[in-house]
Amino acid sequence: MGQEKPYAGAREAIWWTEAMLQRDGVSLRVVTSFHYTSQDPYAARITFHPDPEEKTGIPWFVERDLLTAGMRARAGAGDVQAWPAPGPAGDPCVMLQIGPSSGRALFRIDAPELREWLTLTHSLVPPGEEAAHVDWRPLERLLAEQA
Repeated sequence: MGQEKPYAGAREAIWWTEAMLQRDGVSLRVVTSFHYTSQDPYAARITFHPDPEEKTGIPWFVERDLLTAGMRARAGAGDVQAWPAPGPAGDPCVMLQIGPSSGRALFRIDAPELREWLTLTHSLVPPGEEAAHVDWRPLERLLAEQA
């Protein structure tokens, strides 16, 4: 006992940017926030804010590993996929496709900025060390009560 666990204090990485929503050949700017916390080390919450005046937005939880892999090659399956692609001016981008096949949205994200944010998240919780940052105590208490 007495040993401090990594989950004792949450650390966060938050990035606000604008993603470009691609639909029917038209690009629309959407204010977007990327949020990562060491308390939920496997996931990133990406919130799309169609109305920047509103505090709430449309959140999606995406595996951090999927975003990292999507920087290099197509990654993901089903409702969430990411892959590198050139932007309209040849600038490096990452395409993020979310949603079911009946209503997918495709977002274009600046690759260097995404890489910088992912590097920050990796400094908070290095890849492969996520499980050490999960607070298992509530589950352990629940299991102990059932025993």
